[in-house]
Amino acid sequence: MKRGWLLLIGVLLGLGLGFLFGWGLWPVQYYDTSPAQLRADYQDEYLRLVALSYQVEQDLPQARTRLAVMGYSAPFPQLVARIETWIAEGSSQAFLEPFIELAHDLGVDTPAMHPYLQGAAP
Repeated sequence: MKRGWLLLIGVLLGLGLGFLFGWGLWPVQYYDTSPAQLRADYQDEYLRLVALSYQVEQDLPQARTRLAVMGYSAPFPQLVARIETWIAEGSSQAFLEPFIELAHDLGVDTPAMHPYLQGAAP
């Protein structure tokens, strides 16, 4: 019986010290990670920021560089897939405009994007 209590105390003490060191004293710190390693919703947010910065700066080479960091390359199928998903979900014109402007300037057009390019609400 005494051996069981000692084992339980040892396990609990080990777990407690593990959490203390792992979360408190020496937590994991990531350096030089890319946006491609982000969770999907944060990747969408990064993509939104790229589109918004392009809308302001109109710097297409910089936008291409920012998309390349995500692993996106011409003809940008991931960008097109996200835009078409947001269109299908009924996202607002104001939300979609920066993405569609960026895609259009990158040479990507789909029939679903045409109403937004003409400035008319679908």
